[in-house]
Amino acid sequence: MYLPWLIAIPVVLLLLWLAWRRPNRQRLAWRLQASAVAGLSLVLLVFPPATQQAISPGMAILLTQGYEPDTLSVLLQKLEAKPTVYTYKTASDKAETINSLTELHQRQPGLQTVHLLGYGLEEEEVAQLKDLQLKSHLTPTPAGVHSVRWPSSIKLGEAVEVAGKYKAGPESIKLYLHAAGQAQNSITLSADTVHTFRLRYTPKTQGRYTYTLLANTDTLGQVPVQVEPQQELGVLLLASSPNFEFKFLKNHLAELQHRVALRTTISKDLSQSEWLNMPRADLSRITPKLLQDFDVVITEPQALQRMSAAERNALQRAVSEEGLGVLTVAAAPVADRSTSFFTSFSGKRVSQQSSRSTRASWASEATASITAAPYTLNNTEATASLVAEQGEQVLVGAKRAGWGKVALSLVPQTFPWQLEGKPEVYASYWTSLLSAMAKEQVQEKFWEVAQPQVPQPNKPVILSFTDYTSDGVTVPTASVTSITDSININLPLAQHLHQPEKYNATFWPRRSGWHKAEVAGAEPYFFFVQDTSDWEFESIASRSAATQAFAAQQSIKPAEASVTYKEEPLPLIWFFILFALSSGFLWLEEKF
Repeated sequence: MYLPWLIAIPVVLLLLWLAWRRPNRQRLAWRLQASAVAGLSLVLLVFPPATQQAISPGMAILLTQGYEPDTLSVLLQKLEAKPTVYTYKTASDKAETINSLTELHQRQPGLQTVHLLGYGLEEEEVAQLKDLQLKSHLTPTPAGVHSVRWPSSIKLGEAVEVAGKYKAGPESIKLYLHAAGQAQNSITLSADTVHTFRLRYTPKTQGRYTYTLLANTDTLGQVPVQVEPQQELGVLLLASSPNFEFKFLKNHLAELQHRVALRTTISKDLSQSEWLNMPRADLSRITPKLLQDFDVVITEPQALQRMSAAERNALQRAVSEEGLGVLTVAAAPVADRSTSFFTSFSGKRVSQQSSRSTRASWASEATASITAAPYTLNNTEATASLVAEQGEQVLVGAKRAGWGKVALSLVPQTFPWQLEGKPEVYASYWTSLLSAMAKEQVQEKFWEVAQPQVPQPNKPVILSFTDYTSDGVTVPTASVTSITDSININLPLAQHLHQPEKYNATFWPRRSGWHKAEVAGAEPYFFFVQDTSDWEFESIASRSAATQAFAAQQSIKPAEASVTYKEEPLPLIWFFILFALSSGFLWLEEKF
């Protein structure tokens, strides 16, 4: 320890004596200082000094993606002994890189506590730290998408709605839904706020499509949607008198290949019946057998009032027990007790005119001009709004009634859209109402992605298969096929312990794109695997949740942290610079 100083003293004294004995006394003080610095720095270059550094062999800091350098600096200042800093799947100049979490034990056999910075680790990764105490210092979620949802499948004519929350940064941003080769819908978000956004697009043809959500020009993620053909419904129209509304609706539904029957009352004892895309049936009386062929009944208050009690009871039982939907189109709220099961919706008058024009919205259109009755329905918890005007005033409301639904519409005329050359608005309106009111189809066998919301390559995807026809003994055989490269693999299914009709399987996709899951006797199920760069919020949220859950449930209490010391050599560059400057000065001073 004392050797460098024993050598430095005579070397410095020698250089000082040589500088003193020169006859030229100019700049003597500078020569003496430069000589002392040159001698001292030369010795320190040969024998570099070191400092005592307190270290903790039982503690480490692990940096993951998204860590903040300021958080690391604050943590290092708080710790008495300096722990070793590692990086995992991220980069840092001041840390050692590890490619696997098992390397932590290999490099520090006595490791007990890990301070984790950044967005955290995946569930299967954090499980590798089960023998260690984990202290998390997670980074808050960055600006960008915080949540998003969209339907995995829709019927042709319905809209794809992409909704979620977006945290804007210091600058305003514009979100786009890109579909069919161009931006279809957009919204501008102001800076430094959290926004709720909704973007819509209505596909024109059936098939599997992949749309894109953009922030300015940056891709946030893909929006995969399967557009299925419209369900061919059985629709029974009961008109109290001949009118254009039911005539246009009958023709429109028939063009879409729905099974349509129309009964129009001409006089007290006379009615006219029509059938399209279906065999003839007796429409003179409403019977349980007749109603079994239909999914939706669209009628008017007067038609309901003219029915016999037996007919209304049959219609009521079909709604309550069979899931039929009944939509009543009226010009005002109905107070008749005989039809209360179908029309018991309270409302209020908002105009003294017999009709009024307003802007309305429904599931698949933002807004459209509509002719409505001078009333609105009261918005209650039991009433679901199917069509609303600005200010959330309900124009068409529905209620659950047993297995089915009943609804009341205060929009008595929609056929003017057809006369005005707006068939797409007309089609969208009735597609929305029929989808909401139709008898629900019972699926006996179906697939779904249980988790995660956004499947990605090389990450586990939990697929769930439900079979209500299962005997509970035979486990079905499943397979998954990548549509991109046609690679097919068998998928072992595990039966749920308490729900024998349910089966789960873990699938590890190898690439992005559409995949198809299949089981004999069931419709194939298509799901989309996103690129690893898409929907970063999903990965951040899952890592954060897994890390927090692991830290909260662990019960490890490490022993008291030990502190050791190691010598940390000082950087030699500073001694070299001092030697070069001082010796250079001495050489130049002697020459000039």
